[in-house]
Amino acid sequence: MNIAIIGLWHLGSVMCAGLSTLKKNKIYCFDEKKIIKNFKQKNLPIKEKNIESIIKKNHKKNIFFNSDFSKLKRFKVIWITYDAKIDNNDFSSFDYIFIKIKKILNYVKKDSLIIISTQIPIGSIKKLEKYDKIKLKKNLKFAYIPENLRLGKGLKIFLNSRDIIIGIRKVSDKKLISRVLQGITAKKHYVSTETAEMTKHVINTYLASSIALINEISLVASKYNVSFDDLEKCVKTDERISSSAYLRPGNSFSGGTLARDINYLIELSKKNFSNNHLIKSILKSNHIHSKWIESVLKKENNLKNKKILQIGLSYTTGTTTLRRSIPFEIFQRLRKSLQVNVFDEFLRKNSSEIKEIENYFISSSTKKKFDIILIFNKNCKFNMIENFLKKKCLIIDINNYYKIDCLKSNIKYKSLEYEN
Repeated sequence: MNIAIIGLWHLGSVMCAGLSTLKKNKIYCFDEKKIIKNFKQKNLPIKEKNIESIIKKNHKKNIFFNSDFSKLKRFKVIWITYDAKIDNNDFSSFDYIFIKIKKILNYVKKDSLIIISTQIPIGSIKKLEKYDKIKLKKNLKFAYIPENLRLGKGLKIFLNSRDIIIGIRKVSDKKLISRVLQGITAKKHYVSTETAEMTKHVINTYLASSIALINEISLVASKYNVSFDDLEKCVKTDERISSSAYLRPGNSFSGGTLARDINYLIELSKKNFSNNHLIKSILKSNHIHSKWIESVLKKENNLKNKKILQIGLSYTTGTTTLRRSIPFEIFQRLRKSLQVNVFDEFLRKNSSEIKEIENYFISSSTKKKFDIILIFNKNCKFNMIENFLKKKCLIIDINNYYKIDCLKSNIKYKSLEYEN
């Protein structure tokens, strides 16, 4: 089936690669000229496992790139995959996306199916339907399929999801959508477009609240030498709590996506004069927790004269983006007054986003020794980390990656789960 994908950052890249692996699909990808040029040159905005190799393999076979939006009139199915624009305060305006979508709709032919996976607030599909009915009069069919992809695991999640939510207005739209999704084995849940929109908000808010909760619990539990391995197992014996629930303390949530949906719900609550004290508290708790590493550092004597190495800078392990990355935000604050270097080989070798700070990076062959090491990912073996250690070194490991190694080596160690 011929499918037009529009919007090529992380979401569009995953959809492009994933749909191209399904039988009989031909994927035509559209975006502005500069982005399309980069894709044709195999220069993707984010490098992530398998995506780049699939696009390289299928380019000009069943993946094609184009910046001429007038050619959209050839397609019966248009899948919009722009990543929502989120500001530094985690707010996302639908107006920005609405303008981009309206431009696209001007080119599509009558009776087309418009699938949207861009992150949008509840009520957005209804606005688009109204715009078509009043302005365009093309009798367009709209569907909303919320994405639950995660950086670093996007393709795997897309192709192997257990369930997929599909918001539609008419039951008759199922037939065409089922053809589009042929080959995806996930259970299809057809609901109203508003239900699908709200599903995305609730999932992200629920996940955010879980992360904030367990991070707060850790501040108490760690004072009593609670084993988080055992605690997690014990809590999950309650059948009401999922085996996949977030019950390990670690970084605060970041990236803007979870916070964006919380802010959507806060705004909706204000409009409807609803109580939203709990939802607001999630953001407050997360903001306080995002400063945990800095609060630990402040307790160190003579900090300005100590050399600090930060291991991991990207948004998540195995990706190349710094956009809304908590490790990157912490680095930006620390480098203003402290001696900080970065070790992140995947990022150093693959990212185009680090040009302005590349002089802060060290490689595995660097002989420099450090007083404090901050751990944000587990991309390297512990013996490599040991090469960077001074004799009396402190390791701050928020995600508890190297606890056993540090205790064996008698290294001063702090995490949310343990402190010696």
